[in-house]
Amino acid sequence: MEKPISDLHCHPSLKPNGNSSIEDIWVSTKNKRVQEFFKGLISPRRGMIKSILKPMATYSQSNLDNCYLGTNRLVFCSIYPFERPFITPDRPFSNSSGMQRFILKMIFGKKVKEHVDRKLIQLLTGISKESAQAYLDEVHRSGIIDYYKDYKKEYDFLLQSDGTTSKNEEFSVKPNFRLVHNYQDYLQKSVSPQTICGILSVEGMHAIVRYRKEDLFGKKTIGELDPQNKSALEKEFKDHILEIKSSAVMPIVPFFITFSHHFNNLLAGHAKSFADAPNRIKPGFADVFDQKKGINLGISPFGKILIKDHLLSRDNGQRILIDTKHMSLKARDDIFEIAKTYKANSDPFPLICSHTAVNGLDSRETAANQPDINRYEKDSYVSKFDINLTDQDIEEIWETDGLIGVCMHDGRMPGGKFKKYFKKISGMFRAKEAKKRVHAQMFLTNIFHIAKVNLAYIRKLNQQNPSQPIDEREAWKTISLGTDNDGIVDPFDHFNTAERLREFRIKLAESMKWNNADHMKKYKILSLPSEISFTDQALLDIMQGFSPKEITDMVFYENTRTFLSKYFTESYLKGLVV
Repeated sequence: MEKPISDLHCHPSLKPNGNSSIEDIWVSTKNKRVQEFFKGLISPRRGMIKSILKPMATYSQSNLDNCYLGTNRLVFCSIYPFERPFITPDRPFSNSSGMQRFILKMIFGKKVKEHVDRKLIQLLTGISKESAQAYLDEVHRSGIIDYYKDYKKEYDFLLQSDGTTSKNEEFSVKPNFRLVHNYQDYLQKSVSPQTICGILSVEGMHAIVRYRKEDLFGKKTIGELDPQNKSALEKEFKDHILEIKSSAVMPIVPFFITFSHHFNNLLAGHAKSFADAPNRIKPGFADVFDQKKGINLGISPFGKILIKDHLLSRDNGQRILIDTKHMSLKARDDIFEIAKTYKANSDPFPLICSHTAVNGLDSRETAANQPDINRYEKDSYVSKFDINLTDQDIEEIWETDGLIGVCMHDGRMPGGKFKKYFKKISGMFRAKEAKKRVHAQMFLTNIFHIAKVNLAYIRKLNQQNPSQPIDEREAWKTISLGTDNDGIVDPFDHFNTAERLREFRIKLAESMKWNNADHMKKYKILSLPSEISFTDQALLDIMQGFSPKEITDMVFYENTRTFLSKYFTESYLKGLVV
């Protein structure tokens, strides 16, 4: 029987929650087209915006009809309040070239024009005019950024979606959606192949509080606030965590929270996540949105208190795990130290990195010494940006018995060498099949690198303790799928929605099986950091006797299910004695 698919990180509720014209969480929708907003016979702004949005997914990817068609039966629904710094582009774009500034001023204007910004928000996210305007009103008028209101709205939307069924007339048996509280609940509700199960998570600690605009936009850490504002914000973080954990108020507790995100939350540093301009003419996201405030900092003293005494605590309700995605290198240093301390005190917790890729660098120190700029990865197959996992990160996540969701993201994963080759094959004969193979190669190169690093780490541990050897097949246990679908991404062509996940899994197994065939010469799995294809023996060694199908089954479902069986239980999350 075919295994189902699980997705550790996606946003099926983002568009329908923010747009009342979208019927429900099931339906497939497309954002409005640029020409619907920017009309006229000649419109330079329209042409430029179309060019910038071209690679982005401006259509729903993880709506539940798509999930059902792609055999995705376990969806981690990430609640994400849209960060308001997106609404304040970095005018006057002083870090850009002259031509880039000209283009950006043509798009955004020299000064704030709310009607333009509102349309751009709608084009990027698919939310309604009313929702976009409400965000603008907060930034330009109220002075209070109420992310917690957004959190509760999306949370309630997901609760209301629980128990609903698809209205798609093409389905002879209607699939249904069920939110699950824990692993035992999942086992009961997932018996039917028509059921899609949902687990709640949160993207960004900003989601659970209100900020004063001048604090959020003007300060780096919570410690810089004046005493009264600092005390009020600290109390709000604590109170709202307690509320989120209270089943009497909110019946389903999120399983994990992504601690940092794109912009400063005053608690912990974030990594650079926006791409630089590809050249001196076309601007990149990094030219538009300013991530500098709070970037690359560690976890603040109060942030550590929130993690240890509130999120991980069982005294105030069930434990909420920590997702390290988007954390800066220093913040990752801090969270791994916390994890080691907990393990030493016999209260271990697993670390999650829910939607990521690898950079092939050996350590966070190496990554810190290499700036996140295009020229440092111009000749690299994978992106060297430090938002991606180093070998040290991979080892430490394995050490905590954690889980890594590997994404499918043309913006986050590739280095310059890949991008150059991908552009070349786009004009080739049978370009569609070539693109499928090269995307399979990218994904497999990522997961084989994680397994290779884990295997080397296990062998080192076994040399140190030969009397109690660890099974080398555990090198694969931390790898899962985390697409980030509907998270404003540049997805893999031809595998760009949840409906295509089943096809992608088949393509990956096929690519492993025929890795050394003549027709796969340009698409072989690469060994990092050398970027030379694996020898037959090296590949078999990493596979550890698993077949291609067994590997894809583990990555697309079994590893996540096993993880849930250990850490998504009442006994673990609530500390109950069984």
